[in-house]
Amino acid sequence: MSAEPQGIAIVTGASSGLGRAFARALVTQKIARTPIRGIPLFGELWLVARREERLTELAEELSRLDAALTIRLIPLDLLAPNAITRLEEALAASGRDKPLSILVNNAGYGTYGPLLEVDCGKQMGQIDLNCRVLAESCTRLGPFLGPDSLVINVASLAAFAPLAGFAVYAASKAFVLSLSCALAAEWEGKGIRVHALCPGSVSSEFALVASGGARKEVLHGFSAEKTVDRALKAAGRGAWISVPRFKWQLNRIAGRLFGEKTSARFAWRHLRRPHASNTSDSATNAGPSESSRHGAVVERSHEA
Repeated sequence: MSAEPQGIAIVTGASSGLGRAFARALVTQKIARTPIRGIPLFGELWLVARREERLTELAEELSRLDAALTIRLIPLDLLAPNAITRLEEALAASGRDKPLSILVNNAGYGTYGPLLEVDCGKQMGQIDLNCRVLAESCTRLGPFLGPDSLVINVASLAAFAPLAGFAVYAASKAFVLSLSCALAAEWEGKGIRVHALCPGSVSSEFALVASGGARKEVLHGFSAEKTVDRALKAAGRGAWISVPRFKWQLNRIAGRLFGEKTSARFAWRHLRRPHASNTSDSATNAGPSESSRHGAVVERSHEA
């Protein structure tokens, strides 16, 4: 019998949406007879999110799939001071015999609505979590990555064009896409692969949080499980970017074809989403309590 692999896989925003799907998919492919080619092996899975009870439920589920897997729960608000430093210290304490094999930077959130109608703290929190925290994660945790390791940064279809009415989120995802491609070039000589997942609307809690409770779910949301499966296969092949649905690929092409001005105006005129400031009090109060602090939850659930 071969020895259990010693690498560590980290998934942030792991308690719902794409993060939960990533955790499940990584464990499923690890124990599969024909695992996804190009996905590194690991012996420990670290699940990072704010909602500890959901992490516990997920860990119990995953343990039933792979009893030999070590699962570490890290209930952590990534917007808190020194949050990424805590992960860095935990990796350092694990020792060099347990390199970081997979890093999925998935935590983040978005807010619907015109810039001047959305709480400024929520807008700045988006930039902090979607951009600063992700960049700090790559910077501080990057030294623990070894040859044949993989980083997946969850961007968005929104990264390819400016979206009026969704301006800060789209801009933050453009940052993630740009950073990911730059790091893919910087690190490829070290054998470290970097992949940017750019999904459109995914069935998740994203809309509930982004709208402040005005929209309970995204329209025509695609399966988080299928999105992650296709992203892992693309990352395993060495692709820098995946847009894992034909409809989303057409949207990406349209954004490039028509340019920034037309894309922004089209989004403003035809793709405006409901948000708390222009809905009734009952809708405004329908959102989850976790969205009140900085407007953020660390569970990732994307919509373009």
